[in-house]
Parts: sequence; C-alpha cells; structure tokens
Amino acid sequence: MAKGKFLNALLNTINNVQNENRANPNEETADATVFDLLRNKVQELDQKNRNKQQAKGKDPVSILDLIRNGVEHVKDRNSSDPNVKTAPQAIFDRIKQRIDERPQRKASKGIRKVIKEYGLDVSQMNPQALEQIQSQYMNDQKRLNQQYAQAINQLIQSGR
Repeated sequence: MAKGKFLNALLNTINNVQNENRANPNEETADATVFDLLRNKVQELDQKNRNKQQAKGKDPVSILDLIRNGVEHVKDRNSSDPNVKTAPQAIFDRIKQRIDERPQRKASKGIRKVIKEYGLDVSQMNPQALEQIQSQYMNDQKRLNQQYAQAINQLIQSGR
C-alpha cells in the first residue's frame, strides 16, 4: 500500500469505528475481537501486497477491492462464530464507507478538472445530476484502471 499512509489511515478508521461503537449508547457494542480480526485482515492484505503474493494467472484486483472483500470475510466469520456475538451491520458499513471515500474524492477532483478544462458552467445544474455524473466517472475510471491492470498482468504473465 502506498508507503504505509493508506494502511495507517485504514487502521485508524478501524480504531475510530471501534471507539464510535463503544461511545454510541444507541448501538450494540461489538466484541473487541471483531476489530482485532479487521486489523489483522488489513495487515495480512498489506503484507501480501508488499510481497507481491498474487496468484499466477489470476486477474489483478485493486487493493481497495481486496480490503472490501476482507471486511466482508471478517463479517461472515463473525456471524458464523458461535463464541462471539455478531457485530452490528453498521460497523462493517461504516468501515466500507470510509474505504470508498478516497475514490469518491478522486472522482470529485477529476470532475472538477474536466469542468475547469472545458470551461463548463455548472452553476445552474441540478446537484443530483452532478453527483450522478461523478458516480459514472468513478465507475468509468475503475473500469479503465482494471483494463490497464489486466493488460499489464498479461504482459507480466507472458514474460515480456
């Protein structure tokens, strides 16, 4: 992960969600082991990423997708563990929401760049329409990145 900054931000997010959960009297307090599992999963994914332990021949997956999947894995593990009370869904949703904030900020910045570059006046535009365009931009950017990652991975696999 990018020089540890993203890892630290994600670990801080997990800690913040745990503290928010403890402090919220309207939400059931999750067992601390759930947050330990989340921290361990993130660190495991970071270590695999650093060691470039990707399976040969598999399609590349973004680190954000790996982390989202890791959060889902911990959620499933927690719900199937009879010895640990199942954590509220909101905890996992908040962590995933914070993971998604980074690409959303990038998309917002990209749309602002397009608006500026083309001299577009969006002052009269419906804010929901602009959000929809930003969402489409984010999806298109993700697809484009996946295509490039796939092409690079194919070159790596072919030994070029």
